Amino acid sequence: MNKKHILIVDDIKFNIEFETKLIKNLMASYKIDVKIDEANSVAEAIKMIDENTPYDAMIIDMNLPDGSGVEIAKKARKKSSTTRLAALTIYPNEYEAERSTFDLFLKKPIMMDAFTQNFIRLLQL
Repeated sequence: MNKKHILIVDDIKFNIEFETKLIKNLMASYKIDVKIDEANSVAEAIKMIDENTPYDAMIIDMNLPDGSGVEIAKKARKKSSTTRLAALTIYPNEYEAERSTFDLFLKKPIMMDAFTQNFIRLLQL
């Protein structure tokens, strides 16, 4: 069975739980095993990137209490060019300059159908 390792970065616990549930259900439908790590801040995410093998994908909230998701994405890109990166934001247009850093922009609030379709694109399933 194929296995994917994913990091979700968000300072709102409900968002992490909701995204985790959606991802696990989606991966089960593709018969793909998934391990999901979570981080609540830039510092925590960077620590997890340093301590783990490169993630297959990361969903990164752009507005975190201790900084921007851009910092996390740049760190992840430095470690591995193959990690697929999705930015999660209410205002995707604010990050136009960072388009090349991310593979995908997901708009908040999260809508189940759009999230699922975009996650399939992110992982290139």
